[in-house]
Amino acid sequence: MKRAFAISAPLLLIACGSSNNAPAPVAAAMTAHPAAIITFDGERHTCVVALASEAQGSIVPCADLVPFMRDELRLASGSIYDTRAIGKFDAAEMAQTTQKLNDAGYRFNGGH
Repeated sequence: MKRAFAISAPLLLIACGSSNNAPAPVAAAMTAHPAAIITFDGERHTCVVALASEAQGSIVPCADLVPFMRDELRLASGSIYDTRAIGKFDAAEMAQTTQKLNDAGYRFNGGH
């Protein structure tokens, strides 16, 4: 019995392989579910922001979006957001708003 174990133990260790051959850790993928959805409303010339769990959002001036998300929605820096657009919205204002969000530490999930 001891001899059988002595022979099979090294085989088990060889079959497991070396820990040096382990694959490199993969960076965590960004979650598919954003914490907030921001809609650029071209008809009203404003932003609508809602938590992903809410059916309706709040109408907020786009310039006030970051403080609203931080103070009212209590979304921490690093939270993920997604954007939508309704109608024709000024591309420069949209870019400026998303840049402010990124500068505040919010992360765009690359959605729409």
